[in-house]
Amino acid sequence: MAATLIDPTLHTELIELQRAVFTATERLYALPREEPAGPLREEVRQAAAARDTALHASGLVGEHGYHQASQALKNTAKS
Repeated sequence: MAATLIDPTLHTELIELQRAVFTATERLYALPREEPAGPLREEVRQAAAARDTALHASGLVGEHGYHQASQALKNTAKS
């Protein structure tokens, strides 16, 4: 299972960064259509960029590929 790539003890920062992406995305989706979404879209983009930078720096992407590492991180952060 891909989720085993992420160790909750070793990868606490990655998990928190992924949760920040989830939170920002939820806030964007909850925004009423008549509200300007630009600032929240930028928040999501920045949160995802920070997560991706940290994910690459962790070595997990180099070892397992981006998709597998990213999916494992998302699954672990949800649990």
